[in-house]
Amino acid sequence: MSEQERALLIRYNAGQCTAAEKAAVEKWLFEFHNTTADLSAERIAEIKAEVFSQLPGPVVSTRKFSYWPGIAAAIALVLGFVYFFKAEYWPLGHHQPSGLSADKVLPGKNSATLTLANGKKIFLSDAHKGELATESGVVISKTADGQIIYQVSQAAPSAAATYNTLSTAKGETFQVRLPDGSLVVLNAASTLTYPTNLNRVNERKVELRGEAYFEVAKVMLQAEGKANLTKGKRKPFIVATDKQQVEVLGTQFNVNCYADEPDTKTTLAEGIVKVAALGVVKHESVLKPGQQALSRAEGFLVKDVNINQVIAWKNGTFDFDNEDIQSVMRKISRWYNVEVEFRGDVSGERFNGALSREKNIGQMLKMLESTGVVHFKIEGRRIIVIKN
Repeated sequence: MSEQERALLIRYNAGQCTAAEKAAVEKWLFEFHNTTADLSAERIAEIKAEVFSQLPGPVVSTRKFSYWPGIAAAIALVLGFVYFFKAEYWPLGHHQPSGLSADKVLPGKNSATLTLANGKKIFLSDAHKGELATESGVVISKTADGQIIYQVSQAAPSAAATYNTLSTAKGETFQVRLPDGSLVVLNAASTLTYPTNLNRVNERKVELRGEAYFEVAKVMLQAEGKANLTKGKRKPFIVATDKQQVEVLGTQFNVNCYADEPDTKTTLAEGIVKVAALGVVKHESVLKPGQQALSRAEGFLVKDVNINQVIAWKNGTFDFDNEDIQSVMRKISRWYNVEVEFRGDVSGERFNGALSREKNIGQMLKMLESTGVVHFKIEGRRIIVIKN
């Protein structure tokens, strides 16, 4: 299998193919399925067990194989996609999630709630494009592509700070262009609080709960009422969470600080950030692109990570990186707005792989079940996880 073919299959698995590419891949998979129809279930299971660790999809890895790596990778890739294809177009027998109604549990959507300083709530999925509100000389509008933007009148008086809060529920994501021009993308079940005069203050500070990706605008400090573009300093931008404070001057980074996650993580994509650990243990580090600052109960850690995996959610993909089933299901719970219950022993296996967040929950669970590690039972909007 060529690298080009392998890349095409990976894009297909992540839901990133064009319509023509998708049709070509599915035709090939259908033909491949027919050519392997005579293989016994035992033989397929044997091949599957030996090569699953190298699949680019959501596979479980318990051991690595050093022999015949090229052949194993190719067979694993094709076989994995055949299982994915069968999960969508053929029944999986006893792997079929019980009681699942795929049309009842859909992927998340572009929506959020904006709470103004006066307490008024605007449900953005219902709001039409155009002007939504005006506060202290700041016009809040919704664009045609569903983004919230703030436009500040230069003649507006410098009023006391008022605060807006943008919040997403489970199954929602949204983008906001802050008053200083910074772009923030909120993941599901997240909250961002910020002052409407963000562009007028010398220290730009916002508060985050959940997860967000930031593209911070470079804004200069004011000198005698005018921007000093040559000698002035840039205004710092600060993101405050429960366990970390992140200070930047103009950069792109991701912050994950969900209350139900054991760690708070700041990951730098571009530029420079300084991360200060809060709490009993005080520590701070300056990150380089590709580094992640991680705060946990036992301490503070800086490590190198794959930034594309960290921000995959922003690009419409789940990307599991050596994660246990509890971590996988927390992400699924937030995106599909479902409750999760574990029954019996919890699997200790680790999952790796990428999947499109646009798939319905039935497709997602079938893929996880195809690893042979867990199976699921659906009761309303509750997913029950049972170890195989």
